[in-house]
Amino acid sequence: MEILSKAADLTLPPLFNSVMRRLTYPFKAGDNVRDLQNAHRRLLNKKDDIKEKIEIAERNGQRQTHQVQEWLDEVEAAKTKVDAMVEKYEQRCMCFKCFSPNCCSNYTIGKTAAEKLLDVQRLLNDERVVEIAITPVPPPVQEVPVSTTTTSSPNANPNLEVALRYIKEDQVGMIGIWGMGGVGKSHLLQQINNYFVGDSSFNTVIMVTASQSCTTAKAQKEIVKHQKLQKDEDVSSQRNIIHDFLKKRSFLLLLDDLWERLDLQEVGIPFPLGVEGGCKRKVVLTTRTITVCGQMEVRKDIKLECLNDDDALSLFLEKVGEETINSNPRIRSLAEDIVNELAGLPLALITIGRAMYQKKDPREWENAIDQLKKSRLHTVEYSHGDHGESTFYRLKFSYDSLKSDTLRECFLSCSMWPDDVYIYKEELIECWMGLGLLEEFDSMSEASNTGHTLIGELIRACLLEEYEDDPPVRVHDLLRDMALWIARDNGKKKNKWVVDADEVPRGREIWREAERMSLMYSDIEKLPAAGHHPSKLTTLMLRFNKYLRELGDMRAFVALTYLDLSYCGFVDFPVEVCGLVQLRYLNLTCNFGISSLPSELGSLVNLKFLILRDTNIRIIPQGVIAKLKLLQVLDIYKATQTDDEILTYLPSPLLEELESLNDLKGLGICVQGISQLHRLIELANMSIWCLAISRLEESTSFSLPASFLEDEQIQMNLADLHIMNCDVTQYMVIEGDHRHPAWQLRALENLRYDKMRCLEEIIWKGVVPKELFQVLRFLDIDSCDMLKNISWILHLPCLRDLRVYKCSRMSQLIASEGDDNSIPTFPCLTYIELNSLPEMVSVCHPAFALPALSFIKIWSCPKLKKLPFRSGNIPSKLQSIRGEKEWLDGLEWEDNSVKTYLQRFYEEKDEEDTSTESEEEISIESEEA
Repeated sequence: MEILSKAADLTLPPLFNSVMRRLTYPFKAGDNVRDLQNAHRRLLNKKDDIKEKIEIAERNGQRQTHQVQEWLDEVEAAKTKVDAMVEKYEQRCMCFKCFSPNCCSNYTIGKTAAEKLLDVQRLLNDERVVEIAITPVPPPVQEVPVSTTTTSSPNANPNLEVALRYIKEDQVGMIGIWGMGGVGKSHLLQQINNYFVGDSSFNTVIMVTASQSCTTAKAQKEIVKHQKLQKDEDVSSQRNIIHDFLKKRSFLLLLDDLWERLDLQEVGIPFPLGVEGGCKRKVVLTTRTITVCGQMEVRKDIKLECLNDDDALSLFLEKVGEETINSNPRIRSLAEDIVNELAGLPLALITIGRAMYQKKDPREWENAIDQLKKSRLHTVEYSHGDHGESTFYRLKFSYDSLKSDTLRECFLSCSMWPDDVYIYKEELIECWMGLGLLEEFDSMSEASNTGHTLIGELIRACLLEEYEDDPPVRVHDLLRDMALWIARDNGKKKNKWVVDADEVPRGREIWREAERMSLMYSDIEKLPAAGHHPSKLTTLMLRFNKYLRELGDMRAFVALTYLDLSYCGFVDFPVEVCGLVQLRYLNLTCNFGISSLPSELGSLVNLKFLILRDTNIRIIPQGVIAKLKLLQVLDIYKATQTDDEILTYLPSPLLEELESLNDLKGLGICVQGISQLHRLIELANMSIWCLAISRLEESTSFSLPASFLEDEQIQMNLADLHIMNCDVTQYMVIEGDHRHPAWQLRALENLRYDKMRCLEEIIWKGVVPKELFQVLRFLDIDSCDMLKNISWILHLPCLRDLRVYKCSRMSQLIASEGDDNSIPTFPCLTYIELNSLPEMVSVCHPAFALPALSFIKIWSCPKLKKLPFRSGNIPSKLQSIRGEKEWLDGLEWEDNSVKTYLQRFYEEKDEEDTSTESEEEISIESEEA
């Protein structure tokens, strides 16, 4: 009996629960269905998450497991059953308003819902599904910006309408859009791309810019980047990854600016094109020649024609301007003649139209027409059906119109930078100096002025583009193509100038024939063997190749005069360079691993420019510099030093060697202590260009010597002054003579105080900052812990960038009160950055006018609650106020209308933002924009 009792205890409760659960089915039918619906909704959400994970895995070259597929199949089957049951329940509710007297029906629904709920919960907890993080996939179509003066409506653009019709035809796989350069092919391709935004015709739309020398690897690289696929250095493996991704998808590939046949199957594009297995496979390409359409087996082509006469004239007159057109009755008629010569090509109309701006003398217009006719090619032989030459000949007018061969050579040299890369003006001027285009100068200041004048000429000739008032410059792609075409003897010698940012030339013939070569941003580790046959190469630019560690055998480069190795990865000075006896220019800027110069450097007796800026050079063998008798510029300036770094750039023998260089016109250097500074100033005819002064530990007060400020060479040439790493100095005295108002540092554009931890005040005696620093543009104050304000910067006429970092006691930038006239206190100040200033409460009085201010960045300034803006003095050029969200939300404004207006400029700080950017990072960032 005891055993039977125990058995009853074990079996009766579960049995009772089961019976009771069944008895409740008729009464809990609605609850069971709702529970099932909620669980099923969670299951469908999980299914969507899993499918997105699968999508991401496939983009990274992975595939879904069979277990996951089984799970997805079961989820789909469960969905069918649940939907059917819910539909039955809802129909019953429509008849009986959620209550049915039919107990059998209620029982069946309640029981089925409970059983399905168990199935759904089992699928939700199924261990076959591995949990992984979800990363958003790229959108099917990434919208690109197009000109706001045109519309993307197909009805407003007949060419777009035709292209879309071809794309929608099942039997058409490859579509070609062709026409001469600058006629609007890329613009049409962008319109096609944007047409499919929000359209479900394709799973993915991919836009690839081919340009000249488009290789299989380059096309693959763009597709991989666009679709975030797995990267593989092997072309065959990368092809398989792309093919596996696209073979089961409907895709539209937009291939822009193709110059020669590209094997799309080798790239990884699935064939046949058209419609295959229910998937649409379409390719639209643009090219300058119909020959490429034939090579690519295009089955439908669209030729883009130039503008008709009315539209061309309208565009040209817009670029010239009404004032010029109406300045003389004859000019409009002459403008029509120029438009006829330009044959309706949009880019040519824009370029020449800008060139004729403000030319109000009819004789200038007649001369322009004559020049255009002389440059016009009446009969062009297109070896490959390429219409680009006619474009170059017409655009060549602007080039031919330049007033000197030097200016033309300066323009051609701009093509050595890669496509779409911005060029710092000072770097461009330094390049021109090294190429011998600015030989006649007595100082770096004079060379800089001449260089900026030439840049201005090129900008006014519309051969260089400039944004805002003083940014880097760039060359329009088509104008850069024209420059290379000219440099290659009108395309007859394709290897004369080699400019390639993607691949390193391997053929020895190219290295023998090339006269100039630029391989910037090529990720090369070592130059290929050039053979022993003497090379014609005179110029080699390898900047921004961070993996470049060695050069290899350079004995063939007997003619090399210009070598740029800046921003590379050398850990030792490349001794191979010392055998290039014809070398005149050598740049190793920002090769931080180099710590010493070899004695063999003295063999470069023709060297005129030795640029070793921002390296870690500590050892300069005695006598090496003295052997470089022709040296004109020596830059061993270093912008930053660590607190414990001891540098000895100026031992007495080196000073004597510098003094022996009679042609030295520019010196960038670092000195330590007052004694070295005085010794440097004593050097006869020394044109100091960049100067860093550190370790001023002799006294708590440091005074810039009168001999420093009154020195004519310093006044005329010092462009960059950096005072740093002084833990003792409390007072810095800048003393002049008010009887000599001409005292001013006329070239000083960059001033920096760094790690002056005890500096409390900068004292001005007999000199006014705004007069001494009349051209100062960049001011950095970093880690000056005791400094409370920098009111002396008031009214600096050219100050453009102001950066203040890590000054723990600074409470105000400007302590002075404003005046009622709101004078333009900082007429040129464009950029303000404040970082890690815990006591900062005020920037300046709101009455101070900041008419040019565009960007404000403020990090870690918790007590700064107000910005110096009030109604009536908000800068019209303001674009961004950037900071932490909490700080932005806590800003206080006297006027709510000002707050409402300025909130549009708020930008929250990104997590990856850092307090400062190194000079190298800034340079690289600017050149890739």
